[in-house]
Amino acid sequence: MNTKQIEYFLAVAQELSFTRAAEKLYVSQTAVTQQIQSLEELMGVKLLRRTKKKVELTPAGQIFQMEGRQVLDDLENAFAHARTVSEGMTGGIEIGFSNYAEIILGSSLQDFRDSYPGIQIHFKSNSPSVLLDRLKAGELDLIFSPVFDPSFYKGCFVQDIEQVSLMAILPGKHPLAGRHHLTKTDLLQENLILCCTPDSKIGEDTMILDSFLQTGHVPNIVDKIEDVETILLMITVNMGISILPSYVSLPVSNSRRIVTIPYEPDIRVKYAAICLEENENPALQRMKQFLKERFS
Repeated sequence: MNTKQIEYFLAVAQELSFTRAAEKLYVSQTAVTQQIQSLEELMGVKLLRRTKKKVELTPAGQIFQMEGRQVLDDLENAFAHARTVSEGMTGGIEIGFSNYAEIILGSSLQDFRDSYPGIQIHFKSNSPSVLLDRLKAGELDLIFSPVFDPSFYKGCFVQDIEQVSLMAILPGKHPLAGRHHLTKTDLLQENLILCCTPDSKIGEDTMILDSFLQTGHVPNIVDKIEDVETILLMITVNMGISILPSYVSLPVSNSRRIVTIPYEPDIRVKYAAICLEENENPALQRMKQFLKERFS
């Protein structure tokens, strides 16, 4: 069965005339007859009763007139939907994000949704290392995450969003708590809790460690933990200090038990949008273009 057979039948059913149907379709009457005969043979039923004086619908023809029109309408809707998906106007994007993404991205993502209301966005929160694993496994289309070491992102499209300053996070009663800014020299004797996986899976500790090593000193690292809430709890009970991106420290800056102090203003962490270059999701392509225009 093809759509032409249905269209020809519907034309005859409406006109109740092969001649007028052929004129309406700009084809020969023979072509109309052949298409409808093929349709009836395929279905195994008679759709039309034709005499010398008139053409009328059989009971089966009456039913197929209604349902045949619905078939064509559904098919056209399916074509239109497929086109909008292909053009990236509808579809879905699986997005992963880490730590307080709303502080950096809230308004931008709202603008994207306003521009492309047909695209469904699903969010998943996790640590930077897990996000990268899930991205490479194809479970996520796009992640928003700090980039510590670019070598871990080969084969990825990386759009810089913001260069984020660092903050030293200290207990509220720490001797350095009253300072306006801190340097690596100030922290040489401190117990340092690094925000990273134990093996620094994606180079999370590189930036901070290198800043100390360049001065010929090795910091006193007491723990490596990826969960920010755990780090903040450890700082609260005076188990050490940490150095975190400023977007992480903002939510705790009003706590009396923890203080945040600007650290080494020349050292910044890149926060970026990241996806696999090979991902051809049309909706993702719209997001990539949006991010390029917004942040380039």
